[in-house]
Amino acid sequence: MAFEWTRTDVTFGEGFLRIAREQVSRAVAAALDEATIPAQRIHESRRRCKKLRALFRLVQPDFRRYRDENTNVRDAARHLSEARDANVVQQTLFDLMQAAGRPMPAIETEPANEAKEHAALVRFAAEMEDMLSRSQDWNIAKIDQHTIEDGLERTYRAARDAGKATLADPSDTGFHEWRKLAKYHWHHLNLLEQCAEAMLGSEASASGDLAELLGAHHDLAVLAEILASDPDRLGTNLDIAFIQDAIKQRQTLLEAEITPLGAQVFAETPKALRKRFAAYLTAWRAYEAA
Repeated sequence: MAFEWTRTDVTFGEGFLRIAREQVSRAVAAALDEATIPAQRIHESRRRCKKLRALFRLVQPDFRRYRDENTNVRDAARHLSEARDANVVQQTLFDLMQAAGRPMPAIETEPANEAKEHAALVRFAAEMEDMLSRSQDWNIAKIDQHTIEDGLERTYRAARDAGKATLADPSDTGFHEWRKLAKYHWHHLNLLEQCAEAMLGSEASASGDLAELLGAHHDLAVLAEILASDPDRLGTNLDIAFIQDAIKQRQTLLEAEITPLGAQVFAETPKALRKRFAAYLTAWRAYEAA
């Protein structure tokens, strides 16, 4: 089923458990899918982890296992991060040079260690299977509409505040923190989209666009950091000054898109957002009961 509460969920708690177990199961399946190249398996497994962490955050107020299970998912995903991060840096540099009309420099990279990647994926799958087993004992009794409202408002407020602080005093660290929180909010909108489908489709789309722009900004910041600290990691024939200047120019262009879109996505006060979603959820549940 989709990554969202649906009309077939009897309670919000049961819906949470269903969604969580589906995402864990799909993470395991992606990790063990030997018909797919390791890089894609790693990407898909990490994507499921991000969805899980967003789901956990939404029900955090009444999910007693939140701290432990959120940490478990975070740590499991980190075991897969090395290969993915290297690929992202290379792709970011390729896109930057292509946009600048420059040839892509030859990047000196070590050949993929398939045995190491395979071992990491098997370990990840085992960790996720352990979580799937533990989920049978999760206490979901207190997870209800008020839980969802609390989690939604809390994350939205944090993302909104992070955006204001970052735009007032821009920094790569600030944009990175805003990116994480904005992405959580985007996932939350996707999780709740069925409660007001006609209203939330465009809202979720705009939130996703913002998260993507912030992600691109962060990828450039990572590339800039590598060029400053360990440029030989990317090769010995790089025009570092040119690339650094291109990064700054690209980030400036991204910020010009991020600023108005961020203002639109986070235009409401947190209290107004909560009130609106409380109305959506109440009407949706009332309709189902009828």
